[in-house]
Amino acid sequence: MMQHSDDSDGHDLEFTSTVDESVKQNVPTPPPTNNVLDMIRNSQTNQSAITSGPMQQQQQPSTTSYTPSYSGLSFLNSSSHPTACLFHILFKALAFAIYLLGSKFMEDIMVTVTCILFAAADFWVVKNITGRLLIGLRWWNKVDPVTGATSWIFESAVPTSEQGSNVNPFDSKFFWMVLYITPLLWIFFCVTAILWLQFQCFVTLATALVLSGSNVYGYYKCSADQRQKVAEWMDQGVQMGMSAAIRNGMLGRLGGMFGGGGGGAASNQQPNIMPGTFA
Repeated sequence: MMQHSDDSDGHDLEFTSTVDESVKQNVPTPPPTNNVLDMIRNSQTNQSAITSGPMQQQQQPSTTSYTPSYSGLSFLNSSSHPTACLFHILFKALAFAIYLLGSKFMEDIMVTVTCILFAAADFWVVKNITGRLLIGLRWWNKVDPVTGATSWIFESAVPTSEQGSNVNPFDSKFFWMVLYITPLLWIFFCVTAILWLQFQCFVTLATALVLSGSNVYGYYKCSADQRQKVAEWMDQGVQMGMSAAIRNGMLGRLGGMFGGGGGGAASNQQPNIMPGTFA
């Protein structure tokens, strides 16, 4: 822009303006912004995005169920109730261990008391917990306060599947196998105590045998399937015994026939007599 003034003529100041076309005009400029406010706004947006992610993950329901794994007892992985299987053998193992090894580090009276406590705990666990969870059965008895008569009550779980049973086959086999083996082991220990004249162990053995045998009897009466299996085992045993007896009788007859014929033929022969005198 150029300015021209003429003070000699006494006129007012005159201004003359020219436009330089080499300079670009009407260039759009960015809107004014506040950098501090933008930084605060962006930081709030990032924080909301970061915190919303974990919250959405927490709101989603978990569809996976927790299943305990027993690395040392891998055979329990096939069970639907591995914890119940573990407790089904826990107190039995403790009772057997105290009976066999307890005399080395405690007195006999303490061995007796500890074994009876573990046997009682095992009786209660098997009767009220493991039987209900593993095979869906429970038994109990009550005494009539008036007549004093004892009545046995047997309960079974209602099947929830169309096949008629919701019991895991592994749980059923494991339960019955351990249940039957336990009194057999106590009977074996009773026999060994009699042979070695260890009469101080009879209280422990008798108590453990009665408690384990009670569970066997109660669950045997409670399970119709087990009664059928035991009846089949008894029938098979009778058939095997009868077949063995018949086989032995036939062999005896055949032996008598051949033995008798041979004796008759030998009697017709002249005996070999050596002449001589005996002092």
